[in-house]
Amino acid sequence: MNTFTKVLFSFLIGALSTSAFAVTNPSYADVKTAIENTLAKVEETKSALDNGADKAILIDMITDARQLQKDIANNVLDVKRNRASNVLKNARTALKKNDLESARVSLIDAVNRYKEIQQLYASTH
Repeated sequence: MNTFTKVLFSFLIGALSTSAFAVTNPSYADVKTAIENTLAKVEETKSALDNGADKAILIDMITDARQLQKDIANNVLDVKRNRASNVLKNARTALKKNDLESARVSLIDAVNRYKEIQQLYASTH
């Protein structure tokens, strides 16, 4: 009886831990919303830069955009998303160095990259 109890207990723990750590794939709507939110934040940041917003606010906006882009969970888009995220990182670094022109160029590049991601995702779904 003791061995049976141990086997049963081990089986139950294994079953519970498997279902607890199961990862669900995000739905089409979730990924589409994440792309739209990220693109909107990047465009908002570029607009704020063009309108002379404070450097600290711009850095926070870029950080927010980089957080939003993490919800773009799709294997096909991962490489493009990572590259676009690096462009945002470059924009943030340029802002920290007071290089507004490089930041502007990086933000324009980021907007274009996220639009490409949006089009690619729409064309595959």
